[in-house]
Amino acid sequence: MSSQIGSAAIVGWVARGIDALQSRRDEINSLNVFPVPDSDTGSNMLATLTAAYDEAQKADASDVRAVTAALAAGAVRGARGNSGTVLSQVFRAVAEAASGSGIGVESVQHSLKLAVQHVSQAIANPVEGTILTVLRHAAIAAEEFKGDSIDELADIIADAARDALAKTPNQLPALQQAGVVDAGGAGLVILLDALADEVSGRATAPVDLHVDAPHTATVEMEVMYLISLSDNQAVEELRERLKPLGNSLIIAGDAGNAGTSQYMVHIHTVEPGAVIEAALDFGRPEGIRIEVLDEPVPTPESTRILIAVVPDGPLKDLITSSGAIAISPTPSERAATADQEFADNVVTKALTAMRGTDEVILLPNGLVSDQELADIEFSAAAANPTLAVVSTDSIAAGLAALAVHSSELPLAVAAYAMGEAANGTRTAAVAADVDKPLNEALTETISDLLADGGELVTLLLGRGAEGVDVADVRARLDKPVEVVAYDAAGIDALVQVGIE
Repeated sequence: MSSQIGSAAIVGWVARGIDALQSRRDEINSLNVFPVPDSDTGSNMLATLTAAYDEAQKADASDVRAVTAALAAGAVRGARGNSGTVLSQVFRAVAEAASGSGIGVESVQHSLKLAVQHVSQAIANPVEGTILTVLRHAAIAAEEFKGDSIDELADIIADAARDALAKTPNQLPALQQAGVVDAGGAGLVILLDALADEVSGRATAPVDLHVDAPHTATVEMEVMYLISLSDNQAVEELRERLKPLGNSLIIAGDAGNAGTSQYMVHIHTVEPGAVIEAALDFGRPEGIRIEVLDEPVPTPESTRILIAVVPDGPLKDLITSSGAIAISPTPSERAATADQEFADNVVTKALTAMRGTDEVILLPNGLVSDQELADIEFSAAAANPTLAVVSTDSIAAGLAALAVHSSELPLAVAAYAMGEAANGTRTAAVAADVDKPLNEALTETISDLLADGGELVTLLLGRGAEGVDVADVRARLDKPVEVVAYDAAGIDALVQVGIE
């Protein structure tokens, strides 16, 4: 297993990618239904990749940086269409992350994070369920890799990209209706497969670019009923009608009288409705009995996590002690490096936290933008978990929601109950520039909120509010309520108040 790859392997990777895209260009073109069905994604990616390869042939083959820079320059100048432009940014990221001696694990990890940043910035309105989603999940998988083998990392990246690609129809209705995966994402997966081939020497299985229509699971049932039939010909006709509908068919009659006999019909079928409808052409079935034959298959117990967004500081410990995962919001100031920007992004943190789980309840607590929420929701569809977002517009509302969570309830019901608790929490903030003693200002704020009722007062104490005397505040209030306070250094307000 190698720890890095040099110029020859890098150029070999691109050459493999060209061959793979050439052989599947028409297939990728046929997938092109989003954003417009112009059937050129495969052709555009192939043209861009070829331009990058041609430029790399002119570079000093002994200099990795020169080769990757040439790839980037060729891809940017030769980019065709939206997908080609995105691909050029991937090569730009590879060039920026390359070292003089070769490309190792850290370089690949860094280049994928850079690529996510470049592509997000290059696209005016980034949409999840596209090549961006596939790229993001590959970057997250790479970031989690702790080894030093470039071979193993290439396989992990390719697998993560394949998984994300397979789920793109869950994110874009246009893909689902057409029964295909995203065309640009498919091209990227083929390119990452080519990388895994080049560094490992193994050929990976071709990625499946089409999606089967969903089908409903069937359960075999035992259907029995009585019916009066006039003669043997009617019996045989009913038998012929029922044969294609199941197995274990029995039609047994009594001695009968006046030419009409009653018959017990028995059949095992997955179409009980059709079995009964067939009988209506011969008479009126009576004593209908339908029973499930298959034993129910136990459903594996699902794993559920709760993710709450709170500022760095003591609130994280409070959230963790309640059994949830605490992540911090995206900083308002842009990070100095792409690696740090990728790691700081709340979308990355949320997706990393939910990997390997079945169900996720997210509490944004007013610290996640609408665009970030959309990115998290759509990206989660490319992973495995079912995501429920509880509308918590403040940390106090988030704490109220956490307090009522029950793991015994189904996901939707639990999220609904948490939403009700959050919506029933009234909040206010005391600013740092308050012009009166803090305990007095708090008492006035709480009293105003309690005018509409309430039994529990939660105080989140920011920096500068360490001197709040909870007992004094409680004594000042006209109503007997419970008052609890938590160290919340890191919040914007001096004190955040929540009333339940």
